[in-house]
Parts: sequence; C-alpha cells; structure tokens
Amino acid sequence: MLNHIEAFITNFHFMRPWWLLSIIPLVWFYRSVAAKDDLVQQWRGHMSDKLISHLSRSDKQSVNITPKTLFLVFSIIATLVMAGPSWKQTSSPFFVNESALIIALDVSSSMNTADLQPSRLLRAKQKVNELIELRGDAKTALIVYAGSAHVAMPVTKDKEMIRHFLDVLDSSLLPVKESAPESVLAPAKTLLMQTKAPSTLLVLTDKTNELAISEFKQFFAEQKHQTIIWAIGENPDSGLSNGTGFSSTALDKLSQLADAGKGRMVPFTHNSDDIETINSSIESNMFAVTDKAQPWYDEGYILLFFLLPLQLLWFRRGWTMQW
Repeated sequence: MLNHIEAFITNFHFMRPWWLLSIIPLVWFYRSVAAKDDLVQQWRGHMSDKLISHLSRSDKQSVNITPKTLFLVFSIIATLVMAGPSWKQTSSPFFVNESALIIALDVSSSMNTADLQPSRLLRAKQKVNELIELRGDAKTALIVYAGSAHVAMPVTKDKEMIRHFLDVLDSSLLPVKESAPESVLAPAKTLLMQTKAPSTLLVLTDKTNELAISEFKQFFAEQKHQTIIWAIGENPDSGLSNGTGFSSTALDKLSQLADAGKGRMVPFTHNSDDIETINSSIESNMFAVTDKAQPWYDEGYILLFFLLPLQLLWFRRGWTMQW
C-alpha cells in the first residue's frame, strides 16, 4: 500500500497544466456575479457601516448551497478534467518491451537454512515462480550461483521453461558451497548485452561480501541497468524469527550491495508485498528511459462522475442562475 502511495505522489502531474490558469478568471467571474446579490455591499458607498448594520438583517440560516456556488464547484472540477491529471503510464500499441529480467539464484549451503520453512532456497523458488507468473511473457533469464556462477537458462519468453530449470536447482549442483555474488557479473554481462532496453539483475541471496560490493559498484557505474537484491531470510523486525534469521549487519550488507548496483534491497515477506515491490521497481527502471514510448493515462475522466450529480441539480424547479 505504501509503495502505491509513494508511486502516486512521485508520478502525479497534469498532462495539460495550462488549463489550470482558467481558474483565475473563473473565480473573478464568480465573485463579480455574487457581488450583484450582495445588497449590503452595494449600499456601502451611500451610507455608513453603522447605519447599514441597523437597517440590515443578519440571516444566519442563509443557504450556502446555491446555483452560484455549485456553478463554481462544477467549473473547477471541469477545469481539472481538462487539465488531465495523471499518475500512471499505459502501454502504447506501438511499444515493445525489450527489457529483460536476469534472475540470479544463490544455491550456496546457507540457503538451506530453515528459518523459512521448508528452507530459504525452496521459498526463493516459490517467490520466483510467482514473479514470473505476474510478469507474463516478459523476457527472463536464469543464473545459478554459489562459489561460481552459470547460466541455467538464457533469455527467453517461455516462463514454463524457466520453471522447469528452476525446479531442479539445489545446493548439490556446484562444487564450491560458499556464496560469491561477484561471480554473477560475468554471465550477467553476457546476457545484458543481448538486451536493447534498461534491464534488471535480480539476485536472490542471504549474504554478500566486500568484494562483491566493490565489483558491483564498478560494473554498474556506467550501466543503464539496475540490481535488485532479494534478501531471502526471516526479517528480524517481523517478530517471527527463531534466532536463525537475518541480523541487522547482514541486511545492511545486502543493502550496500543493492546501492552499489544502482538498485534497492527488498526483504522477504510472507505475503506478496515483496513481489509487487520488485515488479514495480523493474517497470520503473524500464520506464525511466522509455517514457516517450509509454504514454501517460488521463485519469481526468474519473472526475466526470462527480460532475453528473451536480448537473442533475439544474433540473430542480426554480433552480436558476441570474447573470
């Protein structure tokens, strides 16, 4: 929920902002029309305020909802409709998504830890399956790594093939059981060179080291791509950790690795919040360079539903407005 609010605040703008200037003459016109009905104000030029107060009656039960006030509300809402408020992009019929998601799955021995049942590795696989299902037929590749890294599946749109290779990955495949995230960069570079748009390297792991942070920073210094670190382990702030989950130091290191890769660190969650956050980050990185191909969606049409009931009030008997 917070991610949606943050995205709304960041992306909100008006597609035709010059329409907002029409509110200035609109308010001036409303004030001039309303002044014609203010008889007290008209007499101020002919007698003193004290005399006017004795001759006039203060009507505290005056009706605030009048044709004139509703005309102002109706006009302002109509102006906002014309200005075209927008906060999200929509796919263009001429846009082709050329970005790719390179998934690097850590199968080192620490990924067999059971703070996430049945293990971190199996839960990571489940999360990946949910993510590729959400992304549909988008381009995806799969890398498996521990002490060394290897391409398990090159870039493809066949998500069923990704699932097939993902299922057989485990800690027995690679000889060196310690995790070396820096080893991912060589095969990732080869895969990223095949893409024509800003792409994402998604690393699912539970640890990193200073060498990886240094090499990620050097590799992504001049890249249009980004890194997302998916921290697979029980978050100590969740209150569910049994003592084998992440330490604050481990999470801080993973966050440093993400920063080095010009991306973000996303902690594991037991619901789908982490998946939605990652998918949003993937799309944001793609849109950062392809804004022109992704037109903004005009949300002003929603305000028309507020105009209709106001317009219906003009069908009331005696509901008129004198100019």
